[in-house]
Amino acid sequence: MKKVFSMVALVLSLYVLSAQTLQDAQHEIDNENYFRAKQILSKLMSDPAANKADVAYYMGNAYLKSDDADSALVFYKKVFNPETKTAIGHVALGRIALLSKNTTEATVNFTRATQLTKQKNANIYYEIGDAYFTPKVVSLSAAISNFESAYALDNKNCQIMIALGDAYLENSSTDNTMGGKAMNKYEAAADACKTNPLALIKMGRLAVRGRIYDQAIESFNKALNIDQKYPIVYKELAEAYYLSKQYDKVKPNYEKYIALSPGDNQAKTSLITLYFQSKEYDKAIEESTRGLANDPSNYVFQRVIAFSNFELKRYKEAAETSAKFWANPAKKVKDIDYIYSARIAAQAGDTSAALNYFKVALENDSSNCDLLGEYGKVLFQAKHFTESIAQYALKKDKCGKLNSVEVFYLGRCYYSVGDSLMADTTFAEFTQRNPTSPDGYMWRAMTNLKIGKPEDFNAYPYYLKYIEVAGSDPVKYKRNLPDAYSYVGIYSFEKLKDKEKAKEYFTKSLEIDPTNTIAVEYMKQF
Repeated sequence: MKKVFSMVALVLSLYVLSAQTLQDAQHEIDNENYFRAKQILSKLMSDPAANKADVAYYMGNAYLKSDDADSALVFYKKVFNPETKTAIGHVALGRIALLSKNTTEATVNFTRATQLTKQKNANIYYEIGDAYFTPKVVSLSAAISNFESAYALDNKNCQIMIALGDAYLENSSTDNTMGGKAMNKYEAAADACKTNPLALIKMGRLAVRGRIYDQAIESFNKALNIDQKYPIVYKELAEAYYLSKQYDKVKPNYEKYIALSPGDNQAKTSLITLYFQSKEYDKAIEESTRGLANDPSNYVFQRVIAFSNFELKRYKEAAETSAKFWANPAKKVKDIDYIYSARIAAQAGDTSAALNYFKVALENDSSNCDLLGEYGKVLFQAKHFTESIAQYALKKDKCGKLNSVEVFYLGRCYYSVGDSLMADTTFAEFTQRNPTSPDGYMWRAMTNLKIGKPEDFNAYPYYLKYIEVAGSDPVKYKRNLPDAYSYVGIYSFEKLKDKEKAKEYFTKSLEIDPTNTIAVEYMKQF
C-alpha cells in the first residue's frame, strides 16, 4: 500500500511540475484542489513571464478558500497597482473590503471593475459573484446577480454554471424551486464538460443533502471514472459512506484522499472534522490525539479536542486543551474559537476569561442570538448585574424574545440591583412559561418579601404555590421548603388565626430542617 501511495505522490509531483499556467491554477481552485493550486502559483511567482498581479490574486483565492484569510489578505494587497488600476486589481480591493466587513467600499470597487471592462468580461462578474459567495455568503442576491451576468456573457462556461447552481442551492432554504434550478445547472455543466468531474461532485453533494446516499455515491464514482487522481472525490465518498453507515469504506477513501494530497495538512484533519460534525466526539478526540503524537503543534487537532470535550461536558479537559490551543504560536484563529472558548471558560468557572472571549465573539458576530444570551448569563455570574440587564435587553431587541432560562436570570439581575417591581414582573413571566418549575415561585416569593409591609404578606401566594409544586420532593427542594413552610405557617398563625394549620406547616418545616429558627420559635407557642 505504501508503494502505491508513493507512486501516487510521484505522479502528482510530476503533474504539478508540468502544469505551469495561470489557467491550470484557476482550474485547480475551481475544482477545490487548493493545495495543488498553491503549488502551481508558487512556481509562477518566480516565472518572469507570468503576470504577478494575476498570480497574486489567485493565490489569495486559494488561501481564502482553504480557510486562511490572513495569508489571502497578504496576496490580495499585492494585486492593485494605483498606476494601472486594472479590473482584477479592483476586485482584489473589493475582496479586502469584504474581509473587513466594509460592503460599501467593496461595492464601489466591484462597480469600478465592471466599468473598466465595459460590463463585457464574464470572468470579472464571476469573481465578483464568488467574492460575495465564498468562503462565507456575504450577499446571496449579489452573488446570484453577478453569476447570472457572467452566464449571460459566457453560457458555455461550466464553472459559471456550477457557481450558479451553488448559489441557487444556497437560496433553496427560502425558495423551494431553487433546489431544482441548482440540479439543472449541475446537469448542464456535466453534459457540457464531460472531462470535468466537479459537476458530478456537486450533484453528489446535493444528493447527500437530501440523504439520498446511494445516488450520491453513484455520482462520486462517476466523477472518479473521469479522474481517478481527483483528491476531493475520495473525501466526498468517505463522508457519504460514513453517513450511510458503510463504515468499512470510510477510512480507505480518506487514505486515498490524503495520499493524493501529500503535504496538505488540511486533508489530514478532514476525518476528525467529519467525526466532530457528526457528533462522534469520542472518535474525534481519539483521532486528534493520535494526530498530535505525530504533529504536536497542529492547532486543528487541539481545537477539535477542546470542542469535543466541551460537547461531552468534560469541562476541565476542554479548558486544558483550549489553553494549549491559545498558547500555540502556529494557530489560525477562527470566530468559532472565541465562541467555544467563551463557553468553555464559563463552564470551567473562569468568568474573567469567559467575559473577554464573549466580547470578541460578539464583535465578530453581533447578531448571534445564542451568544447574546450566553453573554448575559456570564455577566450575571460575574455579578455585573446592570450590564447583564442591558445585554438581555439588547438580545430581546435584536432577536425578538428571551428564552425561559434568560428570563429567569434577568429576574435574578433585577432582584440583585433592588428593582423589586421589575423582578416580580420578570419572574411572573417565567412562571407563566414554566408553571411546573418551583424556582420561579420561590424567587417571586422572595421578591415580594421586599414589596410593601411585612404584615401585607405579599409573598404568601407564591410560597404556597412553591409548596404545591415542590412539596412532592422534599429531599430535592430541602434548601427552600423549610422557609416556605415557615412563612405559610406565620401567615396561618398571624393572619388567619388558625393555630392548627400553622402548627401543621411548622411541623413540616422542622421535619426537613430541625434547626429552622422561625419554626422552632413558633412551636414554643403550642
